Amino acid sequence: MLKNKKILCVIQARGGSKGIPNKNIYNINNHPLISYSITAAKNSKYIDDIIVSSDSKKICNIANKYGAKTPFLRLDYLAKDNTPSVDSLFYSVKKYEEITEKKFDYIIELPCVAPLRDSKFVDLALEKIFITNSDSVISYVDTGEKHPIRLKRILGTKVTNFCKEYPEVEKKSFRQNFEPSYIRNGAIYCMSRKCLLDNKTRIGKKTFPLIMPMEKSINIDEKFDLLVVKYLIENGHSNNRPIKISSNKTFLNSNKKILITTPLHFIEKIRKEFLKIGDCIFYYGATVNEIKKIIKNVEIWVTSPSPNYLIDNKILKHGKKLRYIISPSTGSNHISNSDCKKSNIKILTLRNTKTVKNISASSEYSFGIMLSLIRNINSASQITKSGHWRDMEDHLRGFELQNKNVGIIGFGRIGSNLARYCNAFKMNISTFDPFKKVKSKYVKQIKNIKEILRSSDIVFVCVHLDKKTNKMVNEKWFNMMKKNSIFINTSRGEIVNEISLLKALKNNKIKGAALDVLSDEKNILKKNNILIEYSRHNHNLLITPHIAGLTFDSEYKAGVATIKHIKKIFNA
Repeated sequence: MLKNKKILCVIQARGGSKGIPNKNIYNINNHPLISYSITAAKNSKYIDDIIVSSDSKKICNIANKYGAKTPFLRLDYLAKDNTPSVDSLFYSVKKYEEITEKKFDYIIELPCVAPLRDSKFVDLALEKIFITNSDSVISYVDTGEKHPIRLKRILGTKVTNFCKEYPEVEKKSFRQNFEPSYIRNGAIYCMSRKCLLDNKTRIGKKTFPLIMPMEKSINIDEKFDLLVVKYLIENGHSNNRPIKISSNKTFLNSNKKILITTPLHFIEKIRKEFLKIGDCIFYYGATVNEIKKIIKNVEIWVTSPSPNYLIDNKILKHGKKLRYIISPSTGSNHISNSDCKKSNIKILTLRNTKTVKNISASSEYSFGIMLSLIRNINSASQITKSGHWRDMEDHLRGFELQNKNVGIIGFGRIGSNLARYCNAFKMNISTFDPFKKVKSKYVKQIKNIKEILRSSDIVFVCVHLDKKTNKMVNEKWFNMMKKNSIFINTSRGEIVNEISLLKALKNNKIKGAALDVLSDEKNILKKNNILIEYSRHNHNLLITPHIAGLTFDSEYKAGVATIKHIKKIFNA
């Protein structure tokens, strides 16, 4: 620690080096190459944590033996030849902070290819970034005889100066006559947390150099460089003296790979539980292309209940090890059931779990959206914002709920909760559900759905989406409903024929509608939805973006249920 500043050292060491195979663990003086960078970090006065980021279990195990932590395996797509190293560094720091719940002030990267760099220069870099309050400190070395003035461009047999504005003059081509020039030596990259995590770069706007001597700056790029370094180290030209630690304990937890693309990790207690179970990849808001890259070695995928894509074979074919998809929701229409069956992937949801019975978010929202519509609350708010007050009250006069007839189609968790809320407001309650026998003193169960539609002032749809309920609400429905009634749907958009609903609103077949769901939601931003367009200019249609279940409480409960699913799978 430097003046109460927490410092993390990251050593990146992928396993797929092609120029020099297994370069990072090449044996030099009876120690692997990576151990020299670990030793330089261990000998620092200031570094708090040392981690090795690798895609290779073999490298991770070796790093452990020399005192570095390997809390995760780097994702495959971050360990390719063409992967920008700053991308994998960014991932490694984010991942480690997530796992440890620490927040570091400075990040220092010590590449394996600079084994002659020792702790003296590591500490100088850290002191410099602290004193200067800079974004980054980068190590450089004098170009020496390889001065830029001597660079040439050769075209066929013609030799010309590479830098035309800085030509080499033969009689003055002495090194001592040149302006000093420097090049990054690839030994030390020191940066503030903000520089890396906010701006995703090692080299910030305010960057200071750390000049290192040539003898400490050899960067292993070719086999020749390796032989030179090997000779120097074996002949005592290094202050780094690697020592194996007695413990062979690995911090690597890669047996159980879990991808979490839901916002559950925003809830601290749930995130901790996930991390206890396995190697978790938290990636809320991941695109389809990102999912395809990440999912390769994932066993369990906890997916958002409302992704902007369909989880079908186009994605699933990339998950060769995928066994389970868990959605912390009651519905699963965002997942292709047929494609999952073909790939032998099991789908788990909250439906029929004990936990879901204690979630009231959707029920409360359904009641709230009804109240908002019937009392014109949303319209009143918009009118006030436009500069009006009571001068438009004739447009805002609403109705009381007391003694109104409410019809609830589907008497599951949401429907039964709604009945309790409506009863508290002294409403007359009827329900239609052919699969349940309703035992309630204040709810009348109707066997014929037509009777409910004809008699209800307010109609709620609370059913699951399946083949029978798809487009169940159609023109015939709206023709049977009372002229001044309102229609409310917070279940699934595909249950409603949207053309029929639009027609009913335009022709005053019903007074209004409130929707939290629409059909084809994954493409809602890509094309114009007829109901959204209508709602822009008409106050009798209220639409919200599928947020009925979106509460801190419901997400926590859904998270707990998801954890139970995963523990059962792994017998944890």
